Amino acid sequence: MTIKVSITALFFLGLNTLFTAQSISGKITNNKGEAIPYAEVSAEYQKEKFYTITNASGNYTLKVSKNNDYTLNVFNNGAKVYTHSLTVKGDINKDVIINEEVKEKEIQGVVLTSRKKIIEQKVDRMVFNLENSIASQGMSGADALRNTPLIRMDDQQGVSIVGKSGVSVMINGKMLNLSGSELTNYLQSLRSDDISKIEVITTPPAKYEAQGNSGLINIILKKNTNFGWSGSLNTSYQRNTKDGFRNGVNINYRTNKLNSSLKLRHYDNGYSPVGSRDLISDVNKIFTEEKREDRTYGLGLNYSLDYEINKNSNIGVIYDYGSSRYTMDSRNRSRYFTGLVPDSTLNTHAMHKWMTPTHTLSAYYDLKLDTLGKKLSVVGNLLNNQPNKTNDFVTTNLLNLNESIVRNESLLKYNVFSGQADLSLPYDWGTVETGGKYTFLKNKSNVGYYEYLSGRYVINPENSNVFDYEEQNYALYASLEKKFGKKWVAKAGLRYEYTTLEGTNDDGQNNIKNNYGKFFPSLYISYNPNANHSLSVKYSRRITRPDFQSLNPFRWYTNPYIYYTGNSSLQPSFNDNVEVSYTFKNKLTISAYNQYTQNGYSSIARLLNGVYSNRVENSYDQNKIGLNLTYYDTFFKVWEFSANMNASNGRTSPLIPELQEISVNSFLYSFYNTIAVNKSKTVFVMLNFWHSLPFTFGSTYVKDQLEFSPGIKASLFNKQLQLSAVLSDAFRTVKNNGYTEYSGYRENFNQYNDYRRFTFSLTYIFGNSKVKGASKSIRFDEKSRAN
Repeated sequence: MTIKVSITALFFLGLNTLFTAQSISGKITNNKGEAIPYAEVSAEYQKEKFYTITNASGNYTLKVSKNNDYTLNVFNNGAKVYTHSLTVKGDINKDVIINEEVKEKEIQGVVLTSRKKIIEQKVDRMVFNLENSIASQGMSGADALRNTPLIRMDDQQGVSIVGKSGVSVMINGKMLNLSGSELTNYLQSLRSDDISKIEVITTPPAKYEAQGNSGLINIILKKNTNFGWSGSLNTSYQRNTKDGFRNGVNINYRTNKLNSSLKLRHYDNGYSPVGSRDLISDVNKIFTEEKREDRTYGLGLNYSLDYEINKNSNIGVIYDYGSSRYTMDSRNRSRYFTGLVPDSTLNTHAMHKWMTPTHTLSAYYDLKLDTLGKKLSVVGNLLNNQPNKTNDFVTTNLLNLNESIVRNESLLKYNVFSGQADLSLPYDWGTVETGGKYTFLKNKSNVGYYEYLSGRYVINPENSNVFDYEEQNYALYASLEKKFGKKWVAKAGLRYEYTTLEGTNDDGQNNIKNNYGKFFPSLYISYNPNANHSLSVKYSRRITRPDFQSLNPFRWYTNPYIYYTGNSSLQPSFNDNVEVSYTFKNKLTISAYNQYTQNGYSSIARLLNGVYSNRVENSYDQNKIGLNLTYYDTFFKVWEFSANMNASNGRTSPLIPELQEISVNSFLYSFYNTIAVNKSKTVFVMLNFWHSLPFTFGSTYVKDQLEFSPGIKASLFNKQLQLSAVLSDAFRTVKNNGYTEYSGYRENFNQYNDYRRFTFSLTYIFGNSKVKGASKSIRFDEKSRAN
């Protein structure tokens, strides 16, 4: 470690420290004679400061610039435990003995009075302080979300807020351009020990992008406040029907001015989904069955660099690269009937190969305007994403033995740029936030449909297309938060967004051109009569703009008689969200909510002339009312318990003739338990269970689901080695079964995505374990629009 610190000091701290002869060295021990590793040591003289950290044996060497009188300070676990004045003339030796008993008393006094509660209710969000939870040790970021109140985590379908839909995930305010299994793989690369808190924002305020259906989840990483090196290595093995692996490396370094972090990630997982999808009308019927072998593989890195220009300003960059490969070997059987008479039976063998390289770059500048907290932040973001997809399928008609061989090639290119400025102005009478943002999206799709004829692939122009899409969005917002006495807090905001868009097709048809401006208000009122009670009312309006694929009118075939297509005439949908909440002792929260969706869109299935089509359309309005109850507590200082219950009623009104009005009640409850089984709290048992009764989305009805996932985790060698073993979906009961009602026909679906698995993971933490990686709040909301 000493070699690494010296080499890095050459680059980051300058050559001058290498040519000085003055140094302070020694050993830091406690009153029992035990070495204290990774303690921070500093020497200060007027405006000059010099830093180092002790090694694993408690030894340190601190170089200073010249002979002088210095103040020597020692910090351990974030607290100053020693200070002493000394005169440096040449090299001197200074051993330090820390009185552990005094230190413990001092720290206990601070902790008892200042430690944050695990659950906090703020005026516009719920905060789960994960770092204060005994469940926070030795888990992945995905596991941490599973233990967070109000959040559901699905390994392949992603993350959601209970009772909500269309939720987006941010890391330090930076929107992730990931969903489903890709989002899970990224969250698996994070460590719960690196997470400070998780914010659940059910009704986002005006500061955040209006895009997105219902809510936001913001994962706040711990800040790198200490000096030196740290890092972690993690690996995991999983077994469902296939073997899978995840690996990660995290390296952090900080000096007096510079803060940097490098994260490497890798995953290679396999699944064997099975399912069926049937389209049934009075006359025609299609019954489909599918068995798949899926494989996902990916590599990625994330590098962040923050430099402090002076005490009032800093600049930084964050770069992320991800390369993912996805292969799917699918065998599908489709049976067609007219009445009870079979028309044909088609067997399709499809091979899908998708590769997606993604580059994201963010650069920022922060300026503190005064010592009271006024701050200006300027951010620029760039995204380049170029998926390359090839689908080969061979379809055989078993009645006449005709064979069709088709190749679908898709070359996509997404480019997104955004620039924004945010100004925060806290005053004695309230806090004002205001800012603006500009976003430019340029997406291009070149899709070719090739038929295998006479020994070679020949393009079919009718089923091929080039679609170019450009969108610009201009946004301004302002909000005011004000306290009224000691009991009332109010926050009001207004955001205006103006959008222009244009899409062109190579055949000159289905072109789109539109522009519109909308206001998005938000309002929050909180009443806190004392420390045990809190009452709040929240409202916000949101927009869901169609993504690129939903607007692309190209037909994506899975066999010659089944295709999926976008809709160039698709319009955005809007959501109004109202929530009333009561919290008792930051443990029990009861919330009543109403969500109204206007002009919602979904994929509409139709059967015409033997062709089974799925087209995205604005198809419904929906009003959903619900009641949510959350309880979180710690018993006997060793058992953390979380319970959640959600009941709702959704009523859908159709906007197109094919849909029918539908009203469905739903009920979900869950219990999460983390129990320490030894006195030192290094071994834990986890018992997690959830059960969802039937629910509806749009005009789609989904049957009940449940999951039981037991596990165990342990921290060894002073918590430097962490192990866990979890059996997910132990009874193989997480299945996606249900139907969608249309006018005159019905679509049934049954899907099992191979959720049951055993996972064993191992993490090793090295270096200064108090350093948790550089973090910066960057928002790049439009990344999700590029897919």
